Order: sequence, then C-alpha cells, then structure tokens
Amino acid sequence: MAYTKIHAITATVDKAVAYICNPDKTDESIYISSYACAPETAAIDFKYTLDHCRENSPNKAYHLIQAFAPGEVSFEEAHQIGKELADKVLEGKYSYVVTTHIDKGHVHNHIIFCAADNIERKR
Repeated sequence: MAYTKIHAITATVDKAVAYICNPDKTDESIYISSYACAPETAAIDFKYTLDHCRENSPNKAYHLIQAFAPGEVSFEEAHQIGKELADKVLEGKYSYVVTTHIDKGHVHNHIIFCAADNIERKR
C-alpha cells in the first residue's frame, strides 16, 4: 500500500528540483513530467509566480513524496499514479514537476509544486 508525505520548501527550490530530476534516479529522465512549467526551469517559473503573488509566506513550494511497497506497481504505473495525484489535488492551478525514482528497493514519486497558484496568484 502506498504512503504519502509532504513538507514545505522555504529556501532552495532549485536544489530540490535538481535532486528529484536526477537522471540516475529517473532512468535517464524517462520518468519526469511537468505541468505549466519545464522541469529545467521550474525553480525560475515558481519564482516568477511567487514574485507576482498577492500574499507573503516563507513557503516557496511543497514537496510531496509517494512511496509504494516493493513489487506493488511497475515504474510506468507509479509514474502515471503520481501524475494523476498531482492533477487531482492541484486541480490545474499550480505548476508542478513529478518524477518517479527507481533507484531504490521501492518505487517512489516526488512531486514539487509551487506554493502560489497560477490563476489568482494566491498561496
């Protein structure tokens, strides 16, 4: 059974995105997807949205981790589940990057999404 945890990113969005997009962990970047941003420029895109936000908060992004038991899902299924989770929870309002790491004994997804939405610029 999958479990999910989430934490705020208050400082280094660029480092967090670089970590989750590591080609050694994502089968040479096969398991990387994004919405309303490019993985390579996500930190810059998030900063632009935050700079135009009407509210102030120390949170720049959120990092959600979704892990599966060994053998529970294939790499492709895990990645699809991660994209579906991000789409459902974020409702097309927030930019995000989703990656599936396959370098450990268990498959797990990382979803980093901007703390401010793209529509109303609210946090």
